[in-house]
Amino acid sequence: MTIKNTIKLLLTFCIIVSIFGCQANKQQLTDAEANAILSICGVNADEFNDITSDVLTKETAEKFPAVSKVYKYEHLFAFIVKPIAYNGPITLALVINGNEDHNIGLRIIEHVETPHYVRDMESAWFMDRFADKPIDNYLTLARNIARSEQDIVAITGATVTTEAVINGVNAAFGVYQEYVYSITAQDVPYMVRFTPGRGDGPVETGVISIRAYGVVIAEVSLEDIRALPSVIRTMSIHSSSGVTTHKFRGTLLSNVLNLVDTALVEEYHIAIAVGVDDYLSGIRMEEIIMENNVFVMYEDNDEPLLRKDGEPGAMRVVVINDVFGQRFTNNLIEIVLESEVLTG
Repeated sequence: MTIKNTIKLLLTFCIIVSIFGCQANKQQLTDAEANAILSICGVNADEFNDITSDVLTKETAEKFPAVSKVYKYEHLFAFIVKPIAYNGPITLALVINGNEDHNIGLRIIEHVETPHYVRDMESAWFMDRFADKPIDNYLTLARNIARSEQDIVAITGATVTTEAVINGVNAAFGVYQEYVYSITAQDVPYMVRFTPGRGDGPVETGVISIRAYGVVIAEVSLEDIRALPSVIRTMSIHSSSGVTTHKFRGTLLSNVLNLVDTALVEEYHIAIAVGVDDYLSGIRMEEIIMENNVFVMYEDNDEPLLRKDGEPGAMRVVVINDVFGQRFTNNLIEIVLESEVLTG
């Protein structure tokens, strides 16, 4: 074999290796991940170069374990992150605009959370909360109302899941800060440090928030509810420990909704009662507008209902036709209104 032919073979081999090497890089993004990136920034994922090995040094990977892949195209940085939520990992894609140091947007690719609790997680109103956020400060979890640009209001009944998504985004922000600006960013855990009763959750304040599409549209106090027409309803509740008799005092839930806006019972199909412990109970609006069915109670056997801290001032949703109390919501703090119709 001549030297010329040998050189040709070597060049051909190098080209083949190069082609397969590029294809290997492209295959690191799944179809779902590529589609998510495209939907965020409008650029085909094939245009992005894999810079994961350059960005995720051993030290960086240890500080931000949720970040699994990093890609770059011109001024755009695409991240695939996998924080751990309540049931397991959530796979997210986000794209940062390097010219403006802003997050363009976020997409949820895959998760194993309980659908009933996180059905709002992929809604536009929740995803949009992460768009146009500057990367110089980490996002923070807000329980009811965002009070700063970096606050993300939690999904009702899915606080841990929301916090996991925030952790994933913050991990990408931290990696970006260290790679682009060579600054030391604060570590971000890949798993929510969730401990029941940790003391930083929602509390009873004697006020019920009325929320629709993630926005608090009104707040109704216990004093407001006491001023509404009240009734006394006596019922027996069956449970594994026996039968208990109750004499509840309260007002129809429909009265509470009408106090805010009489159009609510026509506009929405579901009201989800939320307790301070994130217990959820979905009730169809046709049940709520019935004459003697769904109530917000504040007394039982002539005594005020007690809050979690043992003080008077709690409220409870009571469904009269539920003799087992399975759809009662104790320590009520929120009513979430939705337009979709419950099935089953």
